Amino acid sequence: MEGMDTPVEAASNPAKWIESTGGPFVIVSATHAALWRGIEGEDYDEACLVEDYLGRVEFGPAAQKVPGIVVADEPLPATFLPDLQCLLQWSYAPSAEALIDGAHSSFDRIDDWHQGPVLDIHGQLIMFDATVPGHSLEQAETLPVPLPAGSYQFHTADFEVGDDVAGRLHAIRPLNPHRSANWGGAAHAR
Repeated sequence: MEGMDTPVEAASNPAKWIESTGGPFVIVSATHAALWRGIEGEDYDEACLVEDYLGRVEFGPAAQKVPGIVVADEPLPATFLPDLQCLLQWSYAPSAEALIDGAHSSFDRIDDWHQGPVLDIHGQLIMFDATVPGHSLEQAETLPVPLPAGSYQFHTADFEVGDDVAGRLHAIRPLNPHRSANWGGAAHAR
């Protein structure tokens, strides 16, 4: 967009942004990423079947199926905000900084979180374009999603700030109530 930063051009912003080629993203354990076959197998087709904001998929050889999360709906550029423990997707904004500021200012006011899938995390997660086979991933194509081991539920909400900033947040919250005491968002089924 003329006169607007895109995630790739937002060099002044320290957040790492990734984009897809038009399809969904997938979030998987870094240790199992090589099992994701993308367009070389059926994994991408299964990811495209997810009709909600987020969906859970199983992938890999039949004897080694492992879970992943598909970030579906619109193929919006994405980053991870560790302080909010959220994935942020860029709908529109004049800059990455404006979008991130909008996410921070909106987070506590969101009361319509859509409940998503649950994932048990045992190691580093990464997010990448679901078309790409995991064995050919380059580091620049992946977004680290650093979370401690545990069981987490994903929640999604859209936000707007004025007329020029809008995005989508995917909050990743621990299912252990002691660890999620600061989570104030109410989860609602979509």
